[in-house]
Amino acid sequence: KRRLMAPLKNRGKRRKFHQCFDSFVTSHVIPLLHSQALSKGVFYTNRHQLQKGKPQSIVYRYQTFPSINIVRPGECSTDPHCDMAQGHSIGTISYHIPLTATFGTNALYAESRPGREDWHPLEAGSPGLGFQFDGARCLHFNLRNATDATRVSLNFRVAITRAPDRFGGEIRYDPDDQLCCPELLRDEFSMENPGFHEEVVVYVGEVPRSFMPGPVAVKRRGVAMSVVG
Repeated sequence: KRRLMAPLKNRGKRRKFHQCFDSFVTSHVIPLLHSQALSKGVFYTNRHQLQKGKPQSIVYRYQTFPSINIVRPGECSTDPHCDMAQGHSIGTISYHIPLTATFGTNALYAESRPGREDWHPLEAGSPGLGFQFDGARCLHFNLRNATDATRVSLNFRVAITRAPDRFGGEIRYDPDDQLCCPELLRDEFSMENPGFHEEVVVYVGEVPRSFMPGPVAVKRRGVAMSVVG
């Protein structure tokens, strides 16, 4: 493990890894999550926002740096848990990205819905295939790795919430809103370490500026800004 993690002790290599991870989240993960949310209409579940008839400011909050898990043969890295029990917000969505092939007991096990206990391995035959799941509420764990293969994976969390719009309007609570309110996103990690998360702001409902395709998320002064139309 020390040998695998050694490059991250080098500031230059760690910076390159961090830039690569940040690009992966803002260029692939958040656009995919945004398209899922659009297709399900979750941005339009707050009636107070709809009554304004103005573009909405949607915030995607994600871990600044991922957790890196290395599970060697014979090891067991995590007991059954849900992320809420470890101090994360109920509003977070978990991502598990194996960097090696995962199969059998070297894979992460999770239930499909909270309380179902239908444990199944998150198997990936090719490196880089990822999983999105409700890790905040669903129990997940590792068995003792009885295979002869080491698993290396990235694990991180993304949350979606609303921000006050650019026209001075505040967010009013709606019990039917499917997005997590900012108050529920204040977890142990955000309160104890302000740099634990980065944010991407997406304006939903703006008039398209062009018909040319462009990046969904663009970093700007430490906070990623985006216009989607």
